[in-house]
Amino acid sequence: MAISVDTLIEEKTLLQKDFDDVSRKAKQIESDLLQMRNNLNALNGAIQQTNKLIAKAQEKKGKK
Repeated sequence: MAISVDTLIEEKTLLQKDFDDVSRKAKQIESDLLQMRNNLNALNGAIQQTNKLIAKAQEKKGKK
């Protein structure tokens, strides 16, 4: 059974489309992951700042 060049070209076109789709999705996931990490860092900074303010408030409360 011989495979024609046209059949191979069609198959390559389909494979290239699938490759491009998966590549685009992977890039989007990487972008989403970066945004989530940035959000985690911002939340961690807010937690640290809140802990600092709590400690200061407790110090003042203890001094009175």
